[in-house]
Amino acid sequence: MELLQRVLDGSLMPHGHCLLWRWDLLFLHVGGDTLTTLAYFAIPAVLIRLVRKREDLTFDRVFLMFAAFIFLCGVTHLISLINVWHGYYFIEGLAKISTGVVSAITAIVAWRLLPIAINIPSRARLVAANEELRVAREDILEANIRLEEKVKERTAQLEALAVADPLTGTFRRSYALDTLREELKRAERYDIPLTVAMIDIDDFKVVNDTHGHLAGDDVLRGVGALLNTLSRDSDTIGRFGGEEFIIVMPECDETQGLLAVDRFITALREHQFTLASGETLHVTCSAGTAQADTDVTEAELLGLADKALYQAKKDGKNRVASCTDSKSSAQNNSEPEGS
Repeated sequence: MELLQRVLDGSLMPHGHCLLWRWDLLFLHVGGDTLTTLAYFAIPAVLIRLVRKREDLTFDRVFLMFAAFIFLCGVTHLISLINVWHGYYFIEGLAKISTGVVSAITAIVAWRLLPIAINIPSRARLVAANEELRVAREDILEANIRLEEKVKERTAQLEALAVADPLTGTFRRSYALDTLREELKRAERYDIPLTVAMIDIDDFKVVNDTHGHLAGDDVLRGVGALLNTLSRDSDTIGRFGGEEFIIVMPECDETQGLLAVDRFITALREHQFTLASGETLHVTCSAGTAQADTDVTEAELLGLADKALYQAKKDGKNRVASCTDSKSSAQNNSEPEGS
């Protein structure tokens, strides 16, 4: 109890006596301590608010220790301000020793955290790292775009391989038949003409037997290329068999189909194949056409074109015949003599 009374004893000589109660000295000391006290009490409030608002701060406890250290400094200045008129020097001493202890602890903690703090990236390093990440991200995006383009290109190649005949460059039989089926539906729905042609290379077995199968492959490639060159964009050309091709010609009647196929037969007749051996070779083909009627199926239409092809072969090859011609020829052959 006596110790507490001694601590709270403010009857010691006020500090104002040391200043001789001169107004100029009082103004400097009182004004300085007042401003310092206000600042030292405001700074801890700022630090505490910062720690509460920023939960991501790594050294939040160090901020709080700095706040306690600064607050105690403010307390010492406040007591110094009071001691101008009252002599609470024991309280001032306790405040100073408390400030010293907290200051020492804060200094030790700050010193131990110095290596970690030094390794914290500077703003310039963060900006540089962000730039590196941005460049890396753009590189990844470009790589992904290139990869997607390659995937699309490869997908297109695979799709083309799935429907294309690798030897002749025309479509596979299944794709041509699927197209014929769809075009038949469209022709019936919109009442538009549709013609199908069957083309067969004349005496192809002789080519293989005489010049070899590699020469036969060259001929098949050349015929396929010529068909693709002379056909319309809307036509579908497919390899139907070994040396037999099918042409699906939408919005094309029988007369137009005959003219188109005859143009190809003429071009093939004049085309010269140069074999790997240096030999030259000419080939011809025969063809049959058929125009779709109402309710005709793809099998029936192909059968009519095949009969017309047979008629062209029978008539001497190197020509085109229509299903109408083959029907007329069949009727003439079936009439009795003398009729």
